[in-house]
Amino acid sequence: MSGARASDTLLRPMLSADTQVHRLSYEDVLRMVEVGVLRDEDRVELVDGVLLDMSPPGAAHSAMVACLTRHFAANAGQREVRVQDLLLVEGGFVMPDLMLLERPPRDQHPSTALLVVEVAVTTQRHDAAKARRYAGSRVGEYWIVDAVARQVRVHRRPMADGYELVATHRDGDSIRSPGGIPAVDVGELLASGGIAPGGPGHG
Repeated sequence: MSGARASDTLLRPMLSADTQVHRLSYEDVLRMVEVGVLRDEDRVELVDGVLLDMSPPGAAHSAMVACLTRHFAANAGQREVRVQDLLLVEGGFVMPDLMLLERPPRDQHPSTALLVVEVAVTTQRHDAAKARRYAGSRVGEYWIVDAVARQVRVHRRPMADGYELVATHRDGDSIRSPGGIPAVDVGELLASGGIAPGGPGHG
């Protein structure tokens, strides 16, 4: 995903251990949009009741998300592919780079997915911390495309406290996709973002 930062960053030096933090709900955020505090186009996530700003994605990040979108959209069949859209999770909502959904509800945002993919150029720690949250939402598979390490970490078999299986795939590997969708070639995915062996490229 693109970078995220807490909206209360400037206030942190003033917070003490016993400071009471007012945590927001999903409904609170909807009301903020309704009254104009937030705009529809504002890029935010709600994590444990704390509203986080998401910084704009870089070029490499966007190119790899586009590559994944083309691959899954062309092969999804009756399933639905959503890009940087809202997924409800415990404590709020997140905006994964890509979701593959079986039968998404039409009257509300989804709360689970067959697959979630996050592309990490500068957000590796933030995206790794999401694994437990996605497992708790029964997301079948969670992939982290790590542009710096030139690898994809694939999480499978969600459990209450995380994923039972975690595997790392690198150049030359292909990742089996859920739902019978053709495998993803790791080398081609990284190359789509201009990720050279020496580093993360631009973005």
